[in-house]
Amino acid sequence: MCRVLGCGRSGTVFLAKHMELDEYRAIKRVPKTFVDYELFRKEALILKGIRDQGIPIVYDLAEDDQYSYLIEEYLEGDSLYALVSESGHCSSVMTIHYGIQICHLVHIMHSTMPTPVLYLDLQPKNLLLYNNTIKLIDFDHAVYADEVERMEERYGTIGCAAPEQYSGDVLDGRTDIYAIGAVLRFMVKGTLKPDAENGLMLREPLEAVIRKCMEPDMELRYQTAAETGKALGQLLAAEQAKGCLKR
Repeated sequence: MCRVLGCGRSGTVFLAKHMELDEYRAIKRVPKTFVDYELFRKEALILKGIRDQGIPIVYDLAEDDQYSYLIEEYLEGDSLYALVSESGHCSSVMTIHYGIQICHLVHIMHSTMPTPVLYLDLQPKNLLLYNNTIKLIDFDHAVYADEVERMEERYGTIGCAAPEQYSGDVLDGRTDIYAIGAVLRFMVKGTLKPDAENGLMLREPLEAVIRKCMEPDMELRYQTAAETGKALGQLLAAEQAKGCLKR
């Protein structure tokens, strides 16, 4: 083991080096007293079915008497939470640019065959930024869409979790859309608190996208990540056009 990468609700993630291949790996260690092996194995199976450069590859599962271990690709980068907390906020253009990438990652999960995957904990600490590219980690809340009704417990990050995650109503892809809006809002406002203001004014088109993502009524949100990404793409094109006109 090289060092601890992070500690969360379910366990600890270590950075380790594969001596034979001279490559780094991320090893997630979870106590068996916290989660049983079969439930832990499901996270590995979900990752196994997703292929994208912004989502870690799963390499192996292991266990001993006390712990279960998930060995996966080490994705470099600093968390979006840390970067925004340090800088205060992102520009509208940067927020749109990263938002399009986030929508792509959510679309990849929602398009997984034969069964779509719901992430259900999209939040700034689970998003990494490296070389201007967004990457997504920590899939311990993810679930297959056809199994969501059988979930015994629901979790969510305050400020990012959709209302239905607290009310017990149905969860589907639109639950992740709500969280996309929350992350976008965090980037431009620098806070996850809905009632907190820091003096920054959102540009009206971007604010409209965020508000549509975060509609309490699921029917009024964007219905897919692709639709959300398209709306952001149109905003980016408009911003780029303005830049050309200014020059």
